[in-house]
This record gives sequence, C-alpha cells and structure tokens, in this order.
Amino acid sequence: MYARKESIFAMKRFSLFAGVLFSLSASFAYGGETAYDALRAASSKVGKDAQNRVLEMRGKSGQPQPVMWRVAVAEDGARGGVQEVDVQRGKVVGQKRMSVAPAGVRLNLSAIQLDSDGAFNVANGEAIRAGVSYDRLNYTLSADNPAGIPVWSVELLDGPSIRVGALKISADSGNVMERSQELALTEDQKREARWSKPGEPYKSVPDFFHRAGKRTEKTAYKLKNWANGYGWTAEKEPPIPQN
Repeated sequence: MYARKESIFAMKRFSLFAGVLFSLSASFAYGGETAYDALRAASSKVGKDAQNRVLEMRGKSGQPQPVMWRVAVAEDGARGGVQEVDVQRGKVVGQKRMSVAPAGVRLNLSAIQLDSDGAFNVANGEAIRAGVSYDRLNYTLSADNPAGIPVWSVELLDGPSIRVGALKISADSGNVMERSQELALTEDQKREARWSKPGEPYKSVPDFFHRAGKRTEKTAYKLKNWANGYGWTAEKEPPIPQN
C-alpha cells in the first residue's frame, strides 16, 4: 500500500519521507479546504455573526486536509440550541440542530494564528522526529478555557481507525501543549534534534560549532587510521586490512 514503511505521511499518490518537511497552502490539491475556508462558508449560511458563536470544528480522515468540516454554531435568542453545519469543497452540504451540544466555550477566533494546514505542519514535524508513520489525520478545534483560546487536537491514524499518535497544539501560538506517548521523544532523540545534519541550514551558533567539531573528529580518525595502515577512513574501529 505504501511506497516505503519509513515514510511519515504516505498515501497512494505520494510519500513524505522522514526528514523532509513541506508547507501546504490553503489551495493544496490533496484533501479539502482548511478550517478557515470552511468557516467562511458556514458563516455565509448561518449568519455574519456566526464566527462569534462557533463552539467547535471537526474534520476527519484528512490527507492532509479533511474532505468535509463539521462546524458547531450556537444559536442566539430564546431557542438557545446548537446548529451543526457540514461544509465540503467550499459549500454547505448539510445543516441540522444538534441534540447534544459539544462541551467547551465559544471560540475566540480572533486569537487564532494557526489554521488547520499549520496544525498539520506541526503534527507532521512531531511525527518525523518521533519516527511515526501515518496516512491520515483527525482534527478538532475547541476551547476549554474561559478566554475561549482555541486549541487544535490532532490524531494521527494509520488506516481508518488505528491511532498511532495524538497531540494538542495552541492555535494562537503554534506551541505543542500535549503529546501522546507515541510522539514522546527519548532523551537521545531530544539531544539529536538540537543539531542539523550535513547539507541542512544551521539551527544556531552552537549547532555550527557542533558540526565543525564533528568534521574535525572525522578528519582526526581518518589521519589516525591512515597512519596505522587502515586506509583513509573515518571509522572508529576499521576492519583489519587484508594483505
């Protein structure tokens, strides 16, 4: 099914290999529109003030963006119910009243700095660092704090229902707030993540000196091995040369 098991985000049409990061625009062909695009479509149907009454947004099986977003909007006035609006390809394809309102408070959408494509980039980066393979994502945008600051809850799935990781991302800062055990890094992985690899841009001044030190170390091993008759190799324990 997948081109390589090592791929992090692998689909029938393309594979993203470990270590390769890419950015997706709102118009990217795979999957559907972003949450912001769906919200605009829902607002045009429910009312201009709908953005002030959003309780939750959900999208399932994104590759990387979901084909359909479900937006929960509180009804103002005496009825006090909740409408559920389904948006697909920029159009409202379903609308009904919910029997049970989602938990949480109304979202402070003005605080959002991270759309669902940005949430994907963060989640994908976490999966790459942890070495987790997946092929689709579930998204939920909600708020459980009095200020209504939205939080992205992202699930990584391998197949329709096998969860291989999950994380919560602050939608106003892009910071990862929680990681599931599958995405938690070991201490060795955390240390390794500080340094860039040859050919990559330097991450910091210490990273520059770290790579310079590695090059010097390799040269020292090559000189030592050459002087001892092992050839020009950077191996720490080179094989004994055959006569």
